[in-house]
Amino acid sequence: MATTQLPTEVLDHVANFLALPDFASLTRVGKEWHQIWTRHLWRSIHIRHDDHLNPFNTPEAIKSRLKHGNYIRALHVCNFPMVEQIMLDTNIRLHTLDLLDTSRTLGLYKSQPDILFQILQKSPSLIVLKLAECPLEYERFLCTIIECLPRLKILDVLDAEMAHIPKLKDETVKTFLANAPSTIEYIQMAVLFRDSEYWDTVGGDWDVMGEPWLSKYYGKTTDHPVLTIVSFNGHMGDQAPLILSEEFLRSAPQLKAIEFLQENTPITDWITSGALHDTILRATSRSLKMLSSSGLRTFSDKDIAQHITAGQGIKDDQIRRWYSVNLESCKEAGPATSQAIVNTCQQDLTELTVVGCEAMDSQDLQAILRSAVHLRSLDASRIGDGAESCPSLLAQDMLISTWACRWLRTLSIEVGGIPRPDINEDQHGEPIPVGHPMHSGTDEESHGIQRRIYRQLGSLVYLEELYLGNSQGEIQLNCLSMTLESGLDYLDGLQALRVLGMERMYHRIDTADDDWMWRTWCRLETILGRY
Repeated sequence: MATTQLPTEVLDHVANFLALPDFASLTRVGKEWHQIWTRHLWRSIHIRHDDHLNPFNTPEAIKSRLKHGNYIRALHVCNFPMVEQIMLDTNIRLHTLDLLDTSRTLGLYKSQPDILFQILQKSPSLIVLKLAECPLEYERFLCTIIECLPRLKILDVLDAEMAHIPKLKDETVKTFLANAPSTIEYIQMAVLFRDSEYWDTVGGDWDVMGEPWLSKYYGKTTDHPVLTIVSFNGHMGDQAPLILSEEFLRSAPQLKAIEFLQENTPITDWITSGALHDTILRATSRSLKMLSSSGLRTFSDKDIAQHITAGQGIKDDQIRRWYSVNLESCKEAGPATSQAIVNTCQQDLTELTVVGCEAMDSQDLQAILRSAVHLRSLDASRIGDGAESCPSLLAQDMLISTWACRWLRTLSIEVGGIPRPDINEDQHGEPIPVGHPMHSGTDEESHGIQRRIYRQLGSLVYLEELYLGNSQGEIQLNCLSMTLESGLDYLDGLQALRVLGMERMYHRIDTADDDWMWRTWCRLETILGRY
C-alpha cells in the first residue's frame, strides 16, 4: 500500500514521531505528499527568539502562511504582533496559545489591550492558554475565558518576577474559580490581593478597579469534574483561604493539589492546618496532613513504613491523607518505606522529600515515580554545606517504565549509571582503567541511553525547576552530558523551566548547547553549575 493510501489516523500517528525538518522534506517529494504533509508542517508555529522571526517575514513565507494558515493549531510565540498578524490574516481553529516573552507583551497590553480579547473571542477551540505575564485588564481577561473558551483545559498565567501582576479582589478570584470552564484541568494564576501585606508596604490604589466584569457571575458555580491542580503565585497575605469556597471544592472532586507560592516557594501548612484545612474537611471530608521527619530519624525502615500506613485511612468519618511527606535524614528509610508511600500516597501526596534516606535505592525511587500520580515536588538530592548521602536513580531502572507524575513542578534527583566512554580521566586526573563500567559501549550507545532519559524528563512539561547531579562528594561522572549530540533537544518541551541545576555533574556543555538552552527555554532564569 502506498503512503498516500494510508488512513488519516495512521498518518497522524506517524507524524507524532517526526520533527519540523522532516515535514518540510516530505512536502517536497511530490504533489500528493505535499497535500498530505503540509497540514503537519503548519500545525505548530514556534517563534521563541527574535532571530526566528525573520524566516516568517519573507514574502514567500507570508504568501504560504496566507494559503496554509488554516492548518495552524498551536502558536508558541515571543512576539505578540506576530500572533495578531497570524490571527487576522487566516481562519485558524487555534488549540494552543503560548505567549512566551514578557518584554514584548506588556507594552502591547498597555497600548492595545483589546487585541488579546479579540484573539480569545476568535478562538473558541482553545485548549491551552499560557501567558508569560498578566494582562493589565485582568478581570476582563478572566471574564473572557469564562464566556469564550468552553474547551479550555490548561490555564497558566505566570509572572515569575511578580512585577506586573494587577491587583484583584478576593471575590474576583473566587468568582472566576467557581465559573471556570468545566473542561479545565490545570489553573496557575499570578495573584495579588487587596489586603496583602505586600501592597500595604508598597502602596496601591485599590479604588481604581475598573469595570466589575465578573459581577454577573457572583453566586454562580460550574462543575469542574476534571480539575486537578490549582496554583497561585504572588503575594496573598491572609486572603488565600477565602477564595476557595466549600461550593467550589465540592464542584471539583478530582482536585488533588492546591498551591500557594510566595516567591515561587510552596506554602503547604495553609492546607494542612488552619482555615483552609477546615474548609477542605467540611467540603470533602478529607483531612490533609503533613508528615515531618523530626520524630522519625531514629526509626527503622519498618517502623517508618508503619507510621506512614497508619497515618492514612478513615477515622471518625474523616478521610486522612498525607499531603506532604518529609523524610529528610531518616537514614533507615528504605524499601518498606518506599512501598508504604506507593501503597498509601497515590491519592493526595504532592510533596515528597527523601534527602538523606541512605537505605532507599534506585528501584525504590522508580517505584514512587511511576506511582505518585499527583506529585508536584520531589526532593531526592540536595547540594550544600553538610549535604547528606541521598538515593540515586540508575538509568537501567529509570528506563524500565514511564513515570506517572506528569504534574511535577520541582525535581531534584541524581540520575546515574550512564556509561560515559567520552571521559578518560577521573576528577583527580587519573586514567579510568580498561573495563570500567564508565567505558562500557560506544559513544553512540551512551547517547542512545541518554536520549531515552531525556525523553522521560522531557515528558514533565510542567517542570519549573530541575536539579541534577549527586549531592555529596566528588563531581558525578556517570551522568547525562547535557549536550545536543547526546539528545539534549528532547527536553525542548520543558517550556515552563526557570531553573536548571547541574552543580555536581561532569557535563560537556559548550557554547552551542548553552545557546540552545537560552533560546529554547524562554522562561529560563538561571543555570547553576555552568562552568
